[in-house]
Amino acid sequence: MELQLPGIAYKQGDRLMVTTAMDPVALVKTVAQPDPWNPVGAQPHGNRPQDKAHRKGIAEYLEDEEQFVLGAVVLYAKSTEARFEPDPGKEGRAVVPGTLYLNYGAQFDVGDGQHRIGAYSDVIQAHSEDEDPVMKRLRSSGQPLVVVIDDNPLHRAQDFTDLQRNAKPPSASIGLSMDRRQPINRLMIKLVQQPDLQIFGDEAERVEFFKDSPGKLSAKLFSFKTIRYLSGTVLVGVSQRTTKGWDKAVNDYVETYGDEAQTKLTDLWGGFATWPDIAHVLAGKRTAADMREKTYLASSGVLYAIAYAVHLASTEHKIPVTDAMKRLSDVTYTRPGTPKPGELLTSKDTPFAGNLVDPESGKIGSGRPSWEAAAEVLLQHIIKAGS
Repeated sequence: MELQLPGIAYKQGDRLMVTTAMDPVALVKTVAQPDPWNPVGAQPHGNRPQDKAHRKGIAEYLEDEEQFVLGAVVLYAKSTEARFEPDPGKEGRAVVPGTLYLNYGAQFDVGDGQHRIGAYSDVIQAHSEDEDPVMKRLRSSGQPLVVVIDDNPLHRAQDFTDLQRNAKPPSASIGLSMDRRQPINRLMIKLVQQPDLQIFGDEAERVEFFKDSPGKLSAKLFSFKTIRYLSGTVLVGVSQRTTKGWDKAVNDYVETYGDEAQTKLTDLWGGFATWPDIAHVLAGKRTAADMREKTYLASSGVLYAIAYAVHLASTEHKIPVTDAMKRLSDVTYTRPGTPKPGELLTSKDTPFAGNLVDPESGKIGSGRPSWEAAAEVLLQHIIKAGS
């Protein structure tokens, strides 16, 4: 007996591939447990070790998001396990509609998508009751598949490598700006379009959405990824040590204190626009490229240090964001240059010497311990400037 699925067949190289779909519950029953990849072992194919956190993240996404979307899974079948019959009169075309026949009981190898299939399996086990809304949603959904009918198992690992090599994941900036489910992303998009925040430009032209950092000669000041993390750090600080935990903390804050969050961030970015180095760029008296070259104000480490210092000032010392930003405007952000042999940079050269900036080489770091230490220096400046 055979399972029949409508499909569209095509060839890439000399192998037949069929695009179709199955409901997730049926899919997990047709897939063999992936073997770990061992290039020197007897097994001629296999998968990379599973990332448990990645699998769990997909499972939580499937549970929480009704409008979920997952890309096609690639499965491999031997010619004794699967066959394709074109619709009458459609033979000989490059793309052929027809019927895919899969042997009942056969289990197919995963070429690409083991984490997605594993996540489906986890969700199905956790929501096994038929009337469970998550299970009902999965049963009424489809998971796209590409079934490759190929008797040579050596092709499978090569295909996985080629699929990864030929796919370009989006930058964090563009991905985050497209993700409107997260309250912090929606708030940041709203802010960069706010007319009175000239630091972002009239049409957010000062924000880099396509890359995670502006190019050396770019007229843009900050990437969306940077302004999002900087803004979130002002709101919730650095207590979260994972990306997922940070996202949750920031999104919860924005959902709970939406107006307060918007006011704080408006004060933050409005304050930045008054700082001399940035104000000259906005006024056309200086280029963003010159500011990047001669100051630390495009360095993520310095920006995150500023954000954390403002967070500490506003939460622990009750100093309004507007005041904290005003007091930080007179800090020297100029790059002092490379020290001469035998000499060391000191706090007289830059307040970041010894925390973010290596005193001997003059090179700036970006590690979290470094910018947290720099934030403490900036916090003391905020406190002293108000006394």
